Amino acid sequence: MNLEKIAGFITPLLLVALMGLIMIAYGFVKPSQENNVLQFIFGIPVLLGAIGLHYIVRRASNGNVLRIWIVEAIIVGFMVLVFLRS
Repeated sequence: MNLEKIAGFITPLLLVALMGLIMIAYGFVKPSQENNVLQFIFGIPVLLGAIGLHYIVRRASNGNVLRIWIVEAIIVGFMVLVFLRS
């Protein structure tokens, strides 16, 4: 497995999708916690939205790994900026 395949598989939006999956799993693991249902409910749109947006970016860039990383890094950076300003 070469570096381009690894970089094509691990992208910024897929890392965001992993965070959504962790939110869902944390909602299941800690049932005694007060807001575990909220973590489960908010984890689903994060997971599905990031995977869907990753699919759109991958299709639009024709699988070019460098373009995928540049566009996804800009999108994730913008999402972090909006989150920090809210």
